[in-house]
Amino acid sequence: MTTPVTLISGFLGSGKTTLVQRILEESHGVRCAVIVNEFGALGVDGDLVVRREAEGSAVVELANGCICCEIQEDLRETLTQLTEPGGGGLVGRWLRRSDGGPERILVEASGAASPGPAVQTFLLDEGLAERVHLDGVVTLLHAAKIEAQLEETEEAGTQIAYADRLVLNHSDRVAADRLPALMDLMGSLNPLAAIRHAERAAVPLEWLLGGGPLEGAGERWQRLGEAAEGPQVHTSGLRSVSLSSEEEVDRDAALMWLEFLSRRRGQELMRAKGVLRVSAGALLIQGVYQWLEATDEPGHGPQVSQLVLIGRGLDPEELLRGWRAIGGASASVS
Repeated sequence: MTTPVTLISGFLGSGKTTLVQRILEESHGVRCAVIVNEFGALGVDGDLVVRREAEGSAVVELANGCICCEIQEDLRETLTQLTEPGGGGLVGRWLRRSDGGPERILVEASGAASPGPAVQTFLLDEGLAERVHLDGVVTLLHAAKIEAQLEETEEAGTQIAYADRLVLNHSDRVAADRLPALMDLMGSLNPLAAIRHAERAAVPLEWLLGGGPLEGAGERWQRLGEAAEGPQVHTSGLRSVSLSSEEEVDRDAALMWLEFLSRRRGQELMRAKGVLRVSAGALLIQGVYQWLEATDEPGHGPQVSQLVLIGRGLDPEELLRGWRAIGGASASVS
């Protein structure tokens, strides 16, 4: 069984460090290993530290059963060390004593980084895939700054687009009547993400870490249907396009079209998610960064095919023509 990994993204000042500190310091009953870019910035309470690696090496073990370490060379090597029972030093001793190692790994991304390359590390590295799997991407947003960041930078929109969960943090720094509009904006930029607002990154850990029951096909179809009802938004070149059709689509033509979209110049397709009604049942679509996966699910497919695309430079009319070409005769776009 592989270890789930949660990637935590967000601009400097969004509250990532506060969130990581909460996870490290709370008694939540989950053995977590947290990978950060700069361990010293966390300022973990010394009373919580059980063991610290030799001076100069940023690794500590905490009283609640967690371990925290700094990315030493690259993400892949650090993840391998954390999941290698025969490792040396404090990490190795912790792994042997904890009877199976971490139950979850969290990775704090750097402040201005796109989550895309880190996501690809998990999806395309076969050796790493035997040890860990990406369970989700959490992006923290500064409620008082996110609109300006979307206007001034591409990175803010990119971090939103890749997220499975969005935390509109520092919600106390904006007027209460502004929160609904900000929540709607985040939902329109990424209709696939679950969204909460918070103060000091205080969100339920079971929600943050995806501890609930796995979605069945019915729940996935319903959620995509709800996403397709969302408005179309264009901010800093980022937009989401939702396509739906009651007609059966051509499975092979759909795969060719999606492959074309993922490689087409002049646009950047960041996320693709959908459930398509095909002759054999359902075709589940998942796409992140430069990775695209299609999975056949036999049996009764959905009554309505749904596909949500998120990216930059997306042309809704061009996408609608392609959608119709693969069989979505009664297609609609939002």
